Amino acid sequence: MDERGSISVLGVGMLAVIGMAILLLGQLGADGVRRARATAIADTVAMAAAADPQAARATAAANRATLVSMVQEGFETEVVVRRDGSLATARAEFRPIGWWCQLIDTDDPLHFGACPSTPVG
Repeated sequence: MDERGSISVLGVGMLAVIGMAILLLGQLGADGVRRARATAIADTVAMAAAADPQAARATAAANRATLVSMVQEGFETEVVVRRDGSLATARAEFRPIGWWCQLIDTDDPLHFGACPSTPVG
């Protein structure tokens, strides 16, 4: 039995396995990058939507993404965004300046000056 050239076949096989592993790792890395981009865009869209709900779709479109859903409850906003096949969810909270003033007695000397002044009349 002649074994000449068998090392070449083994070498080609090993190179094929190594090449497939490199392609697989590259694909996994690309998927991670797509998910990270979608998450960053979802964060941006959620912050924009918390301040102004009308800005959510425009912010998503400016970042080449699609706003899938938006739910607002009180001061909290949750959005789902799709970019390059990846879905990402983010939440943001927007509380107007002085929202806590509704919770305390503004005549209380302990909290005097804690709330922004409101115009009288």
